[in-house]
Amino acid sequence: MPPVSAVAAPDSNSELRILIVRMSAIGDVLMTSPVAQALREQYPRAYIAWVVEPLSAPFVRANPYVDEVIVFERKGEIKKAWKELRFLSLLREMRDFATLLHGYHFDIALDFQGLLKSGLIAKASGATRRLGYTGNKEFNGAFMTDKLTITRRHTHLCDYYLELLTLLGIPLTPHRPILNLPEETHAGATEFLATHGMGADRYAVCCVTSSRPQKDWVWTRWSELADALWEQLGLRTVYVGGPERRVDAMELVENSRAKPISAVGYTSLMESAALVQDAALVIGVDTGLTYAGLSTDRPTIALYGSTDSSWMAEEPYTTVCFHPMPCSPCMRRPTCEGYPCMQAITVQEVIDTANVLLEGQRVTA
Repeated sequence: MPPVSAVAAPDSNSELRILIVRMSAIGDVLMTSPVAQALREQYPRAYIAWVVEPLSAPFVRANPYVDEVIVFERKGEIKKAWKELRFLSLLREMRDFATLLHGYHFDIALDFQGLLKSGLIAKASGATRRLGYTGNKEFNGAFMTDKLTITRRHTHLCDYYLELLTLLGIPLTPHRPILNLPEETHAGATEFLATHGMGADRYAVCCVTSSRPQKDWVWTRWSELADALWEQLGLRTVYVGGPERRVDAMELVENSRAKPISAVGYTSLMESAALVQDAALVIGVDTGLTYAGLSTDRPTIALYGSTDSSWMAEEPYTTVCFHPMPCSPCMRRPTCEGYPCMQAITVQEVIDTANVLLEGQRVTA
């Protein structure tokens, strides 16, 4: 298997060759997406490439400000070599990747991941300037030529990423996440709904799965929420999420009086994102698909517990349900059982929040 998939190196007439390094996860990739727009506005003739892992690659391809998507496909081999202390194998993998990257003659590499692997990729790119943050993990700073110390508390993750560009003299200007899905993707999502008896009905989409159990809501409440959305707001519900919970999601459908539609495991990742963008209301846990609605200003309610809710800015169309505990945010190291921070979010709280959010949309429309 080749280390990456990519097309030919950029034209030599480009003004600057810039590499964005943000490989995963989907939510972070989406929140980094405005960086490409800000770079294009500053450097209209620049060649902008992005290194990303396969799962998140479609979201970068949907960014019109990115010239090239370089898909890093050897994460598993490199991670295994690192854990097994097989440093020669690790060096060989990185050497092959560096050889490909050197063909692009990058001038600038921007590391938004802040880990050893991303630092190595930034270094391997051959870029003379490599920009990252102070305080990054895993010796990442050793690979950076310029480091930014964040002195303010951002209330939006996009702004945190955009501030790194101030090292290039680009002022911090708020931008929205970028996700320009092709028409055929939206058509596929619409066709899926039509085959399940939903025509032009307004609907709420619920992003029900995440990458870690401590970020998940009480599972049975998704059925209760579907009933409440229909009975109190007149919205049918569509579930989206990872295919590993397809059977569980079908149980949600069976246990709901409102008979929601489950797209969990039945639509592609990008079609799921289209369902989010086309929804009248988005409700989800801290997961990438929840953020897809931000790219089209969908009214969005994010359910937070173990992660830092302050990154999801309170805006006219975005809000959070969050009950901080003494251990919040525990991130990847929960110390409790049952995740009371998520249990504290009730169905009625979500409905009440939706009422306020949708009323605000009607007032400003």
